[in-house]
Amino acid sequence: MSTFANEYVIKFVNENFIPVAGDDWYQRQRDDPVGKFFRAVAKQGPRGGASDDTNQGVYCFTASGKLLWFGNSANVGQNLAAYRQAVFAFRRLPAEEREPGAVKVPPLDEKKVDEQFTRKLPEGAIAVRVFARALERDENGKCSACEIKSNNAKAKVGLLSSLDHMWIPAEEWRKLIPREAKPGDKITMPQAISMRIARYHLIDNTRGEPDMWKAEHVRKNEISLTVVEATPDVLKLRLDGNVLLSTSDEIPATSAEVQRGERGYDVALLGGIQVDRKTTAITKFNVVALGDHWGTSRYTGQPRPGKTPLGIAFELADGKQAADVVPPQASRKWEEYLIPGG
Repeated sequence: MSTFANEYVIKFVNENFIPVAGDDWYQRQRDDPVGKFFRAVAKQGPRGGASDDTNQGVYCFTASGKLLWFGNSANVGQNLAAYRQAVFAFRRLPAEEREPGAVKVPPLDEKKVDEQFTRKLPEGAIAVRVFARALERDENGKCSACEIKSNNAKAKVGLLSSLDHMWIPAEEWRKLIPREAKPGDKITMPQAISMRIARYHLIDNTRGEPDMWKAEHVRKNEISLTVVEATPDVLKLRLDGNVLLSTSDEIPATSAEVQRGERGYDVALLGGIQVDRKTTAITKFNVVALGDHWGTSRYTGQPRPGKTPLGIAFELADGKQAADVVPPQASRKWEEYLIPGG
């Protein structure tokens, strides 16, 4: 929600709340203490917590699970006012409800966690941060971030950068490291990695939660690796790629040819992967994807008309940011995410 990009909202929330982010899709389905707690809080809201479709929103609640406020607006002013009301409501609670240590929250028993709706980075896997942003071209074809001309949260929708994560299991990324290599050697990109990139990470998620590409939507997927440096200490690989994604067999050549209900992305990729050969560990995964995107998904309305530039950047997560443990958006369908080629 773009309202959380506002500096005043960030400051107020950090000073008065313990911020927690969770994916409603998991929380409303998991049959464990976490899911039961969430549904008990959601039940107090206007939706009654009974929806099988969504209980999405912002919940302000106490450690005991008492709901103080619920909303789902992108309006900064309305949200700030509501958060202040939630703080006032908390201060009016009895001391046994709000004093430090008054509510004892037991540690989560890992044996009771519903693994069906829990995603953890597989042992030995690497996580890659994936940023997407809508761009605009000048008369010389140079791309830059779209100019944001209003402080209104709704006006910013689709113009701010998004964050997702890509997970690469150990058995896959190790295939990127040849035992012997010299500059100019070509390395085959494992299909699982190239298809995972294409189907689940070359997406426009700047305006909400997009539909993921199906295998048949991948019209072209040419991603290659070339050795540019190979020493006893380091191995450097250049990544080149061209990917064409489209829900229609007919690829629009111009913006005017984009048909309602169609969606696509014609994109080139360039980047590098660096390996520490002594530890056999990937130390860099920097890739940029740039191309024209068109169309919309069910939950990503109000697209820019025609074909417009979209940029996506990949960088290795170092685990130092709290968000680095967030699973990929597409990992809800876990088996498909791990085996994206079918």
